[in-house]
Amino acid sequence: MKKIAFVAPTFPVLSETFIRTEIDSIQACGHKVCMMTFKKHLSAQKFKYPIYEIGQFFSLAFITRMTPRQLIQFMRFILSQKSMPKRSLFLYSIKLASQLAKLNIDHVHAHFAQHTASHSIAAAKLIGISCSFVAHGHDIYESPFDVRLKLDSSDFTVAVCNDMKQDFIKLSNNNIKLLHCGVKTTLFKPQPKLNRNNIQLVFVGRLIEAKGVSYLLRSLQGLCGKYPISIDIIGDGELAEDLRQQASELGLTPYVHFLGAKEPSWLQANLPQYDCLVAPFCSTASGLIDTGPVVLKEAMAVGLPVITTNIMGCKEIVGPNTGLLVNQKDELLLAQAIERFVSLPEEKRLEMGQLARKNIEQNFDATKQARILSGWIENISPCSTT
Repeated sequence: MKKIAFVAPTFPVLSETFIRTEIDSIQACGHKVCMMTFKKHLSAQKFKYPIYEIGQFFSLAFITRMTPRQLIQFMRFILSQKSMPKRSLFLYSIKLASQLAKLNIDHVHAHFAQHTASHSIAAAKLIGISCSFVAHGHDIYESPFDVRLKLDSSDFTVAVCNDMKQDFIKLSNNNIKLLHCGVKTTLFKPQPKLNRNNIQLVFVGRLIEAKGVSYLLRSLQGLCGKYPISIDIIGDGELAEDLRQQASELGLTPYVHFLGAKEPSWLQANLPQYDCLVAPFCSTASGLIDTGPVVLKEAMAVGLPVITTNIMGCKEIVGPNTGLLVNQKDELLLAQAIERFVSLPEEKRLEMGQLARKNIEQNFDATKQARILSGWIENISPCSTT
């Protein structure tokens, strides 16, 4: 099987568990894998594959892999870029190509459609291997860089939701594929709940505008105290202090608990004890939007119903009878959805959670998703790379 190098801007990143999940799952399919990154974070977590910084080592041996045709394609791609400094792209792509050749990589798969995709495509062209990339949201809708060029220049491109795929098809017809980010259903799984008298909601995500927590707090103002509910806010971010202040001003301090960011292992152990995930994601003026939030799938995998908004990938994740969808940025509709959920009989809430788990097992299991990605990579013919 082909040896695959994954490329990410920084690794590991706590909020980007989808990358680690994909690498682990591809490795479990039988591929040898490694991670190439521009910035390696120190982490106590041990990985089962090597992680290299781009430029960490350099060997001229890659020159023997180059042909005049590949060099022309490499330079043509570099010179076609409009959004990146060409000198930097040229130098770092050579460094990456050198490392990929030294490691005998057969395919390079980049996460995010910005500089990681550009460097990966250029390096792959230089040494004659195949290349793909996956886009995630902000790199397409908030800060897009030469997207059409990258779509046309890769062997295939992965969209993480159908709306994104359709947007890509409008730009290019070059092998656009749909693959939702998967969840390790063997790690995120239901557990028996502790007996308690209240309904415990949870939000998980970065505390930024696109997560919609401000709308969530306003929606709770008329519900907390009226119903036996509380909510834990899991995550940190630039709006953390503002949101704590907002909760205080709304009189929600006894009911809303800010617990900070948590490791995936904490979520695996503790998410099953909640009753529902509330995730009022929204678009921002800059274009930032969630295109397939993994946290929805993680919550559903442990048996939680989900209340979220009907934006892009969210509406593809939450199926019938597994949760509730509302319009974004509407705290009144959000409040009505939460009230509807907490008013349901306990057995109905549990049934929704069971159907949520089944939905993830059938449609978003990381092992199944990895087998699909592996098949796409394996089926690329060496002569098809351009």
